[in-house]
Amino acid sequence: MKQHRPPRAIALGYFDGVHMGHRALMERAVQRAREIGGTSAVFTFDKHPSSVMTGRQVPLLTAGAYRQDEIKLLGGVDEVIFGHFEELRTMDWRDFIHELLIGRFGAQYIISGHNNRFGYMGKGTPEGMAEECKKAGIGYDCIPDVKIDGIVVSSTYIRQLISLGDMERVTKFLGHPYTITGVVAHGRKVGRTYGVPTVNLPLPPEMALPPYGVYATRVRVDDQVYLAATNIGVKPTFVDGGAPTIEPHLLDFSGDLYGKLIHVELHQFLRPEKAFDSVEELHAAIEENVRQTRAFFVDK
Repeated sequence: MKQHRPPRAIALGYFDGVHMGHRALMERAVQRAREIGGTSAVFTFDKHPSSVMTGRQVPLLTAGAYRQDEIKLLGGVDEVIFGHFEELRTMDWRDFIHELLIGRFGAQYIISGHNNRFGYMGKGTPEGMAEECKKAGIGYDCIPDVKIDGIVVSSTYIRQLISLGDMERVTKFLGHPYTITGVVAHGRKVGRTYGVPTVNLPLPPEMALPPYGVYATRVRVDDQVYLAATNIGVKPTFVDGGAPTIEPHLLDFSGDLYGKLIHVELHQFLRPEKAFDSVEELHAAIEENVRQTRAFFVDK
């Protein structure tokens, strides 16, 4: 007896950062799934295609370990399907449509962006997709670019904004704050000695790195949200080099977060990281950053 499975509306893309353009694709997938009484899904790859093809790591907007959760949370789709890029990069584009998306995953609707390329050597195009979907008797939607202030929303442009520390514009183009997620690790506990305890979070090495410095942030942990003045960098006052970390100083919080999963939302760049001549000078600077952080969020 053939097992019944619900039809899928599948959006195609890497969905790094789940920006406003990505969300347009997923919103259409959710809409089409509702129309066909099926499941909304994303088909993406386990590795960024450009990283594999060029051998150079593309700085990512979402840490790999949390991509699935972020895509489902922000895009509203029912499921995320990961394909192994190394295995699929040589697949003929027609086979990608008929054997994989339709045959294996039951696609009744496929949604892609107008610049989507797929299959061996990127020979698959939206025009070819439309023709093959028509032959197969399934639906296809090609979604145009989303523009903000006349600029096409893209992961590449958002990476540029992150490198400049323009976090407010990053938020505008992503549709949500740039967020660094990870598990709190044990640090050197230096902050406790001068009354400004911080939590220590290793920076995921694959992520796009904003300028070293202090940021006005929100920290989400265990369904609670705290304001925080957060340093990103290598702590030059106390440490000579070393791997960069992100260290939020949570306001109005006391407790132990070791081992907790936290989400640090970067909202505004406050100042560059610098080495201070004394602990007292550093303490005064942090107090000012705390004041700036509270002021930034007062109307938010």
